[in-house]
Amino acid sequence: MPPRPPWRSSPRSTCRCCSRRRARSAPTVVEWATRGGARALGRDHDLGSLEVGKKADIVLIKNEHSPVSFPLLNPFGHVAFQARRGDVHTVLIDGRVVKHEHRGVDLARAREEVERTVDHLRATMGEEAWQKGMNPDIPETTILDNPYTYTDYRSASTHSR
Repeated sequence: MPPRPPWRSSPRSTCRCCSRRRARSAPTVVEWATRGGARALGRDHDLGSLEVGKKADIVLIKNEHSPVSFPLLNPFGHVAFQARRGDVHTVLIDGRVVKHEHRGVDLARAREEVERTVDHLRATMGEEAWQKGMNPDIPETTILDNPYTYTDYRSASTHSR
């Protein structure tokens, strides 16, 4: 299965990845995350909106137990800025249900695919490189004074002025 296009990860991520510092309206963020992502990939002819003949990936958001789920006054704002992954009730990818009632539909298959991927990476990298990646060297850290503290405390473990 090919990797999912990046705009499906999160409208909040779409919002954060824009380098310009300007106000973003919720409808604009949703546009960027759907049609904008398809346009950026040159795939707006078959992705990015719900139309006859296009591939349909749909995320349904519903969580009656989440405090951000009500009142639903601005649906675009809710999707772009409030909803979290725990609020995703159902997911359809290319018309196939892969998550329903907050649970993956075929977790056994997903686990098998992950295990195959790990086995492939481990075999390709070699055991030594795999172990080094699983237990990376941690560099020394230096603690610096915080210029925004409201105290004159300094210690030898940070540095003195």
